[in-house]
Amino acid sequence: MKNLLFLPFAFLVNNGLKLRFSYIDKVFNTEKRKRVTRWTLLLPGSGCAWAKNSAGCHMCGFKVKIDQVNRGKPASVNKLMTIFQLGKSLTRRSSPYSLSIYNGGSFFNEEEIPFEVQEKICKEVKRSFSIKQLIVESRPEFITEDKIKLLTSLLKRKKLKVAIGLEAVSDYVRIVCINKGFSTYDYERAGEILKKNGAELSTYVFLKPIYLSEQESIEEAVRTTRYAFSRGSNEVLLESAFIQQGTKMEKLYREGKFRPPWLWSIIEVIRRTSHFGPVYIGGFEDEPPPIAIPHNCEMCSPRLMRSFRDYNESLDVNLLHNGYCACRIEWENEVGYHSFDSLVTESESPIFQPVPILLST
Repeated sequence: MKNLLFLPFAFLVNNGLKLRFSYIDKVFNTEKRKRVTRWTLLLPGSGCAWAKNSAGCHMCGFKVKIDQVNRGKPASVNKLMTIFQLGKSLTRRSSPYSLSIYNGGSFFNEEEIPFEVQEKICKEVKRSFSIKQLIVESRPEFITEDKIKLLTSLLKRKKLKVAIGLEAVSDYVRIVCINKGFSTYDYERAGEILKKNGAELSTYVFLKPIYLSEQESIEEAVRTTRYAFSRGSNEVLLESAFIQQGTKMEKLYREGKFRPPWLWSIIEVIRRTSHFGPVYIGGFEDEPPPIAIPHNCEMCSPRLMRSFRDYNESLDVNLLHNGYCACRIEWENEVGYHSFDSLVTESESPIFQPVPILLST
């Protein structure tokens, strides 16, 4: 990440912690067919309602950070808009094309982000000379006809894109291995509302939930990406498992029962799905900072990480055809196939036969 900024929590909640809350980077825009500047803002709302009302998703540790920031109190309109305005002031020289807001939950849930904040941010984007697109996240149950109609009307000619964490096409994997708490029907209903009201759909696909082997995880990510595009998703964000404290995933990792995915697996999914539509590789930095991230060996991991950044800035899959490393043999032995000699598509791949999901621990 470039120009990573730090906001003292003492400024917000009178404690001594720090939060990486705003940064500028570049990402490939498929409509403009070139790199554009993106402003990303972490907005610590009141925390994910799903995490509060259940155990939350097995891989997500953001609730811990939200609790540290807010100390169990609802986020005020004044505090959230102060964060927004400070982030905005630090991006003026960058003229960002898009604004991505992450609040560790659902932007449309008024118990997490008050409606007054939603409204004010939309009006700020409408008035912005450079920002042409607002990107937010939400669980499908908070995506309603009334809400999307209202916010798109406030944005006027600016675009609204909503990211939904579908994660896996298999309801069983999504519920048991991720604990997401909604069905493919919920995802489809929300997507239809967005499309009907002129908003775009972005879909998170998760690589390597707990209980799945490396090979099973690859196959599930490929199937999920294909499904998302078949349901009208404008893009897919491939998010790979990393370990955050206080999660069920961390517990299994500490017990030696889980490893974050190989970087080779990320490349394999991209190679087999990029022809469906724009597929971006999610980063491995978050709040709270992960204690383990996807990796290969020490020799090739830095090089491949750089290729991921370059790929996201161009969506040129050839940039991932990035040389040989001895650790690839270990990966091939684990997943049980060899497919890096050419840029195969899903239909050409010798391994695109669905495999049974084995929920072994």
